[in-house]
Amino acid sequence: MDVCSSKPRGSCRDTTLSSLNRMELTIKNLSKTYLNGVKALDNVSLTIPQGMFGLLGPNGAGKSSLMRTIATLQAPDSGSIHLDAIDALEDKMALRRVLGYLPQEFGVYPRVSAEDLLDHMAVVKGIVNRGERRDTVQALLEQTNLYDVRKRSISTFSGGMKQRFGIAQALIGQPLLIIVDEPTAGSTPASATVSTTC
Repeated sequence: MDVCSSKPRGSCRDTTLSSLNRMELTIKNLSKTYLNGVKALDNVSLTIPQGMFGLLGPNGAGKSSLMRTIATLQAPDSGSIHLDAIDALEDKMALRRVLGYLPQEFGVYPRVSAEDLLDHMAVVKGIVNRGERRDTVQALLEQTNLYDVRKRSISTFSGGMKQRFGIAQALIGQPLLIIVDEPTAGSTPASATVSTTC
């Protein structure tokens, strides 16, 4: 049973994490081997404190595999992931409620305007109040310098504008955990960033 379904938006975050002063992402003995035999993750253990954390490594080092696993988009073969009291592998929805994720490549509806698509994503993220959603979308568009082009379809955006839109959607709902895979795509060295916020 989802104990959050009958509570006001945001209350589940409070009951899960309110007693903790400092957030911590703990990864223990995480392993993942794909069907083609490639071992992407080999007994990875990390403790990431509140703040920003970057992973540096060449292509194929397993950075994206780790990001996707933390974001609950794929299951590991073994190991555990905890964001404080949240068991990310056992309670994926609890993690997703407090997660903002920008993958290396993300698909969008090309003919939909930036404003409408961000509004739709806010609904999916649980912001059902129209006024709150409007304020959230406007603030994110302004923060990412996309407000003046909010009525344009995503297909007309440059690569940099699409990346900024991706950042805006990752920030919907003031997430406690933000994962940005290849935030500077096309530059070297390759990187991935995890940020835990309060």
